[in-house]
Amino acid sequence: MYVEGWNVHRVIRPARLANAVVERLLLRILEGEFPPGTDLPPEAALAAEFAVSRTILREALKALEEKRVLRIRHGRGTTVRPKAEWNLLDPLVLSVQLEYESSPELVAELGEVRTALLTLMAELAARRIHPPQREQLAAALERMRAAAEDPGPFHDAAMAFTRTLAEAAGNEVARCVIETIDVPYGGQEDNPAKLAETMKLRLLLAEAAHATVAAGPGAPAGSLPVPAPASASTAPGQQVPAPATPPGAQPLRQGQVATVPLNRHGVRTPMQSARV
Repeated sequence: MYVEGWNVHRVIRPARLANAVVERLLLRILEGEFPPGTDLPPEAALAAEFAVSRTILREALKALEEKRVLRIRHGRGTTVRPKAEWNLLDPLVLSVQLEYESSPELVAELGEVRTALLTLMAELAARRIHPPQREQLAAALERMRAAAEDPGPFHDAAMAFTRTLAEAAGNEVARCVIETIDVPYGGQEDNPAKLAETMKLRLLLAEAAHATVAAGPGAPAGSLPVPAPASASTAPGQQVPAPATPPGAQPLRQGQVATVPLNRHGVRTPMQSARV
């Protein structure tokens, strides 16, 4: 079965029909076809338009209700809720907005949240990190540097860096939020210059987070621990110094804002109508 939409040649299997309806219906809501406060057409009409059974349609509507996009009132119809009530951190809601809705404000807000959480994790990790985690963090950063011009490996290394930092910080909630608001790049950016810029900014932010961890708890901004000589032994309980951070990488501190673009396509063109 072929379904029109973002890719008219993509095959949608029956098991994914409800998800396909959710995506297309959400896109039409974002396009303004069904503004907040308006009622959707009757189930029978929607099912016929999407060429699915009413069971599939109800499953899709229920999913959008759980995401707080719709309000279903039995016997009274289904209403689109104001966007302020939506679960913006739902992966599908967020990805559709970033991909198809021109919302620089949302991109900026997500960048601020991501940077703030990364800063928090870096400061927590500076107090809690263990030697093996320190080595893993440095190794992930080194892989990011080595893959600075190779999007796929760079993205994998960046994800490993974030996970290691979260483990060292002891804050899995922050990691989950960051991974939710991150849009995977994986070399899919259709603008090479924009992708290169995004990767460069991500690397700079990782360098700053690593510098914060290396500086240790309470260290003034800009200071880094002096690596111990290779022959020196570490006394019990003594903090193991981190590998040197390249010149120019400054530790992140609370209150700083250094956002990184989160959407793959930067400035997007006006959306085109998509139908199932």
